[in-house]
Amino acid sequence: MDMLGFTEQSFISDFLAYGTEWVRDLSRGLTEWDDPEENYTAKESARYLKKVLKTGKGFQWPAWSSESARLARDLVLYWVDEYEAYPRESTVIRTALMMFGPSEPVYVSVLQQALFDLTPGEVEWQEDHFPLAPSLDRYRSALAWKNTKPIVLVEGSFDCKAIRAAFEIQRPEYMDCLSIADFSQGAEGGAGGLRRTLRTLAQLEIPNTVVGLFDNDAAGVEAVDLLGKDKLPNNIGYAVYPAMEFARAYPTVGPTGPARVDINGRALSIEHFLGMDCLMQDDGELFPVEWTGHNRRLGVYQGSVVEKAGIQSRFEKKLKRARSGALEPADDWTSLAVLADFVIQQLCAVAGRR
Repeated sequence: MDMLGFTEQSFISDFLAYGTEWVRDLSRGLTEWDDPEENYTAKESARYLKKVLKTGKGFQWPAWSSESARLARDLVLYWVDEYEAYPRESTVIRTALMMFGPSEPVYVSVLQQALFDLTPGEVEWQEDHFPLAPSLDRYRSALAWKNTKPIVLVEGSFDCKAIRAAFEIQRPEYMDCLSIADFSQGAEGGAGGLRRTLRTLAQLEIPNTVVGLFDNDAAGVEAVDLLGKDKLPNNIGYAVYPAMEFARAYPTVGPTGPARVDINGRALSIEHFLGMDCLMQDDGELFPVEWTGHNRRLGVYQGSVVEKAGIQSRFEKKLKRARSGALEPADDWTSLAVLADFVIQQLCAVAGRR
């Protein structure tokens, strides 16, 4: 829900902004005709909502109970019946889901003509009730959320393949909820290319939630630092891959010989998330990072893991085993699970500030 923009933050802000109005209207009953049972439950829900709203800025939707489920039902019925009383569409959908218990499976099908879509004609009708600008914003938001998946952009085609595999194997329930850009069709890669792509998308004013993910190396850290000065819109975010504990004392080779150092922020790439089974040499040592150049702006050396092709080949074989159901005991997916969760966190964070 958060990743698609149906965030708890926006949900709470709607209740804080309009809750008192909803209490007043529910107190009058749900129906214009004489339906004692429906009107009685609406008035009970009004009393319950009024009590919940007393927490003020600390408002949280109450734990599931028969009362909270009834409140969710009555609010949705009220919003559907009273067109001008709609909160944002994400709040309507999130509230509707509150009718179901925490262990009850819920399947949601969004039709091409969704219940809360507004046509241009309906926007014109709203001008009698609302200023034009908010009406058009409502129209755009109603259509945008179901037509635009969150987008994840990465530095290269193998990054794309690895992150897709992370979701496919470790977080399959999210596979249909996001798009991971494929750079195999000639799009510009690397940290510089990704930064330019994010800036271009900002100029195009696309409505999607977008997150650019850079290698956690010197080039990636520099690109993120420069993006901080570009003033991108709220729907576009960026980050480097998460720091990993095992990378704090990682084998490296350079002009002065071998050494174990922290490669987070200097040489951590997608290969370091493929699993220890892919990174481990036959002698039990990890494939080392080789220092390749000095980043003057950051004052640190940039590095790259050796034998990238071999590491990627091992991963391809492991992925093939996973897809065929022939996993081996040594197959390690823990770091890719960490990366998938990190992607979800970044998407939710960006969606939540829109």
